Amino acid sequence: MAEKSGSNKLRKVPLGKVENWLVDEARKVGLDIEGFEHEITNEFVSHVMNRHGNAKSEAAHGQVAIKQDDFNKIPELVREPDFMAVGAKRNGKDILVYARKMPDGTTLYIEEILRGKNNRKLRGKTMYKRKGNINETNLEITIKQNGKTDLSNVKIVGRGGGHSPSEAV
Repeated sequence: MAEKSGSNKLRKVPLGKVENWLVDEARKVGLDIEGFEHEITNEFVSHVMNRHGNAKSEAAHGQVAIKQDDFNKIPELVREPDFMAVGAKRNGKDILVYARKMPDGTTLYIEEILRGKNNRKLRGKTMYKRKGNINETNLEITIKQNGKTDLSNVKIVGRGGGHSPSEAV
């Protein structure tokens, strides 16, 4: 799905239309994302691998390194997260945060909402993995750790992601 390349040109990879349940949840916090599509870019892949792809440095932060194959799991993650945060803002921009328990830890994926006239996208901003499981409380704690995320309008949505509730908590 996503490969590194020497080209500096922005390359976009479409990941599918936004699901109806997500459009409905976004409306509840005043966001209109109907008709939007998920996408990632080569810049996103590069950022994630540079910041979260080193096993040694990630372990020092209690996290698990991202691997190339993790990018292929994003469509499943946005369709069926265990939990997600709708209505958060980072640096004044609307973001969506998805969390899903995977065999090697919990993957957190953050999208930025782009509202351009010809660019109505939910674009991958960052992705990382933490050790262990996730629940509503520690998702909120995790996404506000950086001090740049405003959660004053956030709604945490538990989706189950195809896991039993006991696995997701």
